[in-house]
Amino acid sequence: MAEPRTEPVSAIGARGLSSPPGGVSLWVLVLLAVYVGFWTIQRDFAQYNLDRHGDMVENFAWGITWQLGYQKHPPLFGWITALWFEIFPRTNAAYYLLSTVNMAVTAWAMWLVSRRFLTEWQQVIAVAMIFVMPPLSFHALDYNANAGMMPFWTLAFLFYLRTIEKQRLLDACLTGLFCGLAMLAKYHSLVLAASLAAHMIWDRETRPLLKTALPWAATAVGAFVVAPHAWWVVQSGFRTVTYAAEQGDGTFISAVGSAADFFIAFLLYSLPGVIVALLYWRKRPGRAIISMPEGWRGLPATVQGRALLFIGPGSLVLTVVFALVLSAQLSSLWVIPFFFTVPILLALAVAPGNAVHIWYAAPAAVIVFCAAMAAATPWLRGDLLERATSNTVEPVAELAGMVQERWHEETGSRLAIAASPVDFLANSLSFYASDTPYAVEGNLDTSPWVTQADIERQGAVFICRAPSDASGCDAAAAGLLGRVDSTTELTIPAVEGAGGPSRWGYTVFFRYPETPAHASEG
Repeated sequence: MAEPRTEPVSAIGARGLSSPPGGVSLWVLVLLAVYVGFWTIQRDFAQYNLDRHGDMVENFAWGITWQLGYQKHPPLFGWITALWFEIFPRTNAAYYLLSTVNMAVTAWAMWLVSRRFLTEWQQVIAVAMIFVMPPLSFHALDYNANAGMMPFWTLAFLFYLRTIEKQRLLDACLTGLFCGLAMLAKYHSLVLAASLAAHMIWDRETRPLLKTALPWAATAVGAFVVAPHAWWVVQSGFRTVTYAAEQGDGTFISAVGSAADFFIAFLLYSLPGVIVALLYWRKRPGRAIISMPEGWRGLPATVQGRALLFIGPGSLVLTVVFALVLSAQLSSLWVIPFFFTVPILLALAVAPGNAVHIWYAAPAAVIVFCAAMAAATPWLRGDLLERATSNTVEPVAELAGMVQERWHEETGSRLAIAASPVDFLANSLSFYASDTPYAVEGNLDTSPWVTQADIERQGAVFICRAPSDASGCDAAAAGLLGRVDSTTELTIPAVEGAGGPSRWGYTVFFRYPETPAHASEG
């Protein structure tokens, strides 16, 4: 691995520390530990439910079924969630810990990449930026397919660089492995593989490697990793591909509009990192106020620098090109995986001498930012509760406990299956109920891990919101359950300070198991 570039102390002056005390790795570890601890605690205090969209309970409900694919996405982030909760308790705080550890792994790999381009203090600046840029903090805390890609993108690029530097077969195989795992997190990762391939073909220094076993070994390993899911895609009638193709209205005009929003989101999300970089700016005599940083001008001169441009700005452009060609609609959140390169590029814009002279700026910015966020957390929680948007205030944990308790009273057996016309309710029962029931999202066709025979043998519950969803719920419950053995009404007071209804009502339909177990077995 290339050694980090450092400025000699004589060229910098005596006012700054030429190297971080204790070494840059210690500073990086401290920053990542603070990141994990702070954001886990802050998010747990700021939120009532896990996330607004219900993705996180869906991840778990999917993951525990251990399918090779699901109706919307490939399976990896669901599997990771299921594995995580084999170790940790099923609490919101433990889930946010998964989110922050996922980002810490990304940042650690990003730092290993950055050592090729940045001086030691520039490396500290890059890692510090993960606190303030939304795709690396706020959005990364909602663990889903977008966040789940990030460590695999970063690790794939790290081992790609090692492949072209050392030309070792192991590094090439690891590149293919992490590209394959990225694809198993989200199909958007096709852009990652395409960008790496484009760089290898285009770059004069990497093109000779096409005559070696390295790129073909990487391709073979990646294909091997993806093959079981590809088989599932074919067997399922291309369900995930159809879902992706149906996003948006499919018109070119819509694609152009979403591409513009995509670029604007990228610039806005980068702005906090730009502000951190500007803390180090000092006008030099004879230099224009606005000019391209010297660090950026040097990137095209090295094969690693050109690779960084391909995987960073290049993959961003490639995503837009694919979207326009396919008339696909881009989401602003799809910029998330590109952001492992943004802190490196922004830190590279900081003059190495300024990074040493004003070494304290990025650590101080982290302290101030965390203090401001901590002070604002009670207000953020209150505002979130009061606005009551989407799934933020529905008492799903309490609902899961009440439904499971009632099931145990009536059947004396474990609750194995929970269904609802509202996916969020079924998935929440799967996560919060200690029996860990399988969730049926809508119908059995979209939830193939449950069959009609399973419902008849093990029984199930079907949950509707009341009274808004009462119309047609009886027929839907009977249709899915086969028969309804009993019905109960549940009422749960709203959390203090929450907007929306003051009380939440639910109708729960029960289909008993064929042979109820004794209560002690429940």
